[in-house]
Amino acid sequence: MTQKEFTAKIKVMAKEHQKALLKECERLYNSGGIDTENAENNFILPKTIIHVALLNEANQYKPITKEAQKDIKNLIHF
Repeated sequence: MTQKEFTAKIKVMAKEHQKALLKECERLYNSGGIDTENAENNFILPKTIIHVALLNEANQYKPITKEAQKDIKNLIHF
C-alpha cells in the first residue's frame, strides 16, 4: 500500500470516526454515570468523557489477524 492510499483510507475512517466519537461522548455525558451538573467549566469533564469514548470506540478498529496483533504490539513502542 502506498502512503497516498494509506492516507486516503485514514481520512475516510477519521471522518466516520468523528461522528461516532461525538455520538459516544454525548451518550456518556447523558448516561448518568457521572455528575455533569456540578462539573467546572474547564476541560476536565470533556477530557474524561473523550478518554472513555476513545477506549470504547478503539475496539471497532482493532484488526483480528495474528499478524496485525503482532504489529500492534510492536507499534505501541514507537
